[in-house]
Amino acid sequence: MHSLRRLNVYYWRYKHLFVPGLLCAVASAIFAITVPMVVREAIDSVPRFVAAYKAFDGTPLASLVYTKAFFSLAGFGVIVLVLSLGSGLFSFLMRQTLVVASRHIEYDLRNRLYDKLQALSHDFYLKHATGDLITRSTSDIEHVRRYIGPAVMYTTRAGVVIATALSVMFWISPRLTFFTLIPMPFLAFSVFFVARMVHTRSDELQQQYSSLTSQVQEALSGIRVLKAYAREESEAEAFDKESAAYRHRSLRLAVVEAAWRPVFVTLVGASTLIVVWVGGSLAMAGEITIGNIAEYIIYVALMTWPVAAMGFVITMIQRAAASMSRLNEILDADPTIASGQGVPRKASGVKGRITFRGVGFAHPNSGVKALEDINVDVPAGSTLAIVGRTGSGKTTLVDMIPRLLDVDEGRVEVDGKDIREWPLDVLREAIGYVPQDVFLFSDTVADNIAFGRMQADREDVREAAAEADLLDTIDTFKHGFETYVGERGITLSGGQKQRASIARALIRKPRILVLDDALSAVDVNTERTILGHLREHFGKRTVIIVSHRISAVQDADQIIVLDEGHIIERGTHEQLVSQGGFYASLHHKQQLEQEVEAYL
Repeated sequence: MHSLRRLNVYYWRYKHLFVPGLLCAVASAIFAITVPMVVREAIDSVPRFVAAYKAFDGTPLASLVYTKAFFSLAGFGVIVLVLSLGSGLFSFLMRQTLVVASRHIEYDLRNRLYDKLQALSHDFYLKHATGDLITRSTSDIEHVRRYIGPAVMYTTRAGVVIATALSVMFWISPRLTFFTLIPMPFLAFSVFFVARMVHTRSDELQQQYSSLTSQVQEALSGIRVLKAYAREESEAEAFDKESAAYRHRSLRLAVVEAAWRPVFVTLVGASTLIVVWVGGSLAMAGEITIGNIAEYIIYVALMTWPVAAMGFVITMIQRAAASMSRLNEILDADPTIASGQGVPRKASGVKGRITFRGVGFAHPNSGVKALEDINVDVPAGSTLAIVGRTGSGKTTLVDMIPRLLDVDEGRVEVDGKDIREWPLDVLREAIGYVPQDVFLFSDTVADNIAFGRMQADREDVREAAAEADLLDTIDTFKHGFETYVGERGITLSGGQKQRASIARALIRKPRILVLDDALSAVDVNTERTILGHLREHFGKRTVIIVSHRISAVQDADQIIVLDEGHIIERGTHEQLVSQGGFYASLHHKQQLEQEVEAYL
C-alpha cells in the first residue's frame, strides 16, 4: 500500500473537486438514510388514518380529522419523494466531482508516464517488452483510476450509510439488530472471496487475451512471409489453440460471475426474512412497531450494497497498489543518458565538427566489446564514410553522435565540447539521422516526411522528397502526398521507405547528417541520383555515411574501415584502393559484380 501514498499529491492538487465530492457523498447518504425513518412514521400513522376513515360520519369534526389524517399520510409521501430526489441529486454531484477528479488524475498520470517513457534511454527498452509497457500505460493506470474515483466514493458513502443505519437500528432494538446482521459478515466475506476469484481469473483472461492479440499481430505483420511459405493452415491451427484457451478462461470467469448473484440474493433475502420473523415477534410483544419492521427492511436494503461494495473496494485497492508499483518502476527509473547542462546554446550555433577520442564501448547485455580505441576527427562541413563487415561496429559508432548510446571509454566531441555536456534537445535538433532500421508511422507520406520538421510547409516537403529522389514516385500515387503508408510503411517498398526516411532527415536542414546504410534497399541508378543531391550538401554540413557500397562512399573526404571494433584502414578512396587491403578487395569485388550485371 506504500506505493499508493504517491497519489497524495494529486489529492491535494484536486482538492477543489475531492472536498465537495466527499461532502456530496455524505449528504447523499444522509438523505438516503432518512427515508426509512419517514417510512416508519408513515406506516405507524396508517392506523390513525384508518380509524379516521371508519369514524367519518359526514360531520364537520369528522371531516376535519379525516382530512388532517389524509394530508398527514400524503405529506409523508412528499417527504420521501423530496428526500429521494435530494439523495439522487447529491449522488449525481458526487460522481460529477469525484469521478471527474479521478479522470483528471488519470490524465496527469498518463501524460507523466508517457513523458517519462520518452525521456528514458535505449537500454531501458532492451529490458522491457513493448507489450508490457503498453499494458502499464493503459490497464495499470485504469486500475489506479478506479481506486482514486469509485473506491473513494464507495468507501465514503458506505461508511456514512453503515454507521448511521447501525446507530439508528441499535437505538430502536439491539436484539433485532443483532439478528439482522448475522448474514452480513457472510455477505462481505463472499463478496471478498468472489472478488479475489474474479481478479485472479480476470488477470488470467487478460494474459491470454494479450497472447491471442500477439498471435494476430505477428501473423498480420508477417503476412507476406506467411503466404510465401504457405503456412496459413498451421497459423490457423495456432490461432485456434489460442482462441480455445481464451474461451476456456472466459467461461471460468463467467462461472464465478454467474454464481455471485444467487449468493448475493440469498444472503440479502435471509436478512429480510430475519427482520420479518424476529421483528414480527417483537412487534406482537409491543417492543417495536410495524413501522420499525418496514424501516429495518429498508435499512437492510440500504446496507446491502455498501457491505458488498467494501469487498470490491478491497480488491480495487489491491489491484491499484500492484498497478501503482508497476508504474513507479517506470516513474522512478532514471535515464542512463542524461541531458547535459554545460553548453547553453541553440542548434543553429552548432558548426558540426565531430571528434572521437579513444572511444570504447561494450554491449551491456553480452559484454562483447563493440568498439575499442576509435580516434577520428571530422572537420565541420566534411564527409566521413564508414565501411566494414557486418557486426564490425559501424552502427554502434554513429549511434553515439545523437547519443543513442554513450561511450564506456574515451569521449565524443561536437565543436570541441564533450557531447555529454550538450543539452540533448539542442544536440539532436542539429542532427538529421537516417537509421539502418527504417521506421515510418501509420500516417500520410507528407506527415512522415514533415516529422523531421513539424513546422515545414508543403513546399519544403516536396523539396525534401525531390532530394531523396522520391517526388516522381509520390506523384504516381493516387492521393499523392496524402497517401497513407500503413503500419510501419507496409504499403511502400523497401527502397521507397528508405527514401522517405532520407527525406525526413533532409527536411531538417541539419548541421550534421548521419546516414546509416540508408541506401541499401535502392538500386544503383536511384543511389546515384540520391548521392548527386547529397553531394550538394558536402561542404555545407557534416555528413557521416555508413555503407557497404563503394559507390556510396568513394567521394567522401575520409574513409575508415572497421573490423571487430577497430579501425584497420583509413584514407581517401584513391589511397585505400592503392593500399590493397580490405577496402581495395571490396572495391574490386563490386566492380566485377557491376561488370557481370552490365554484361547480362
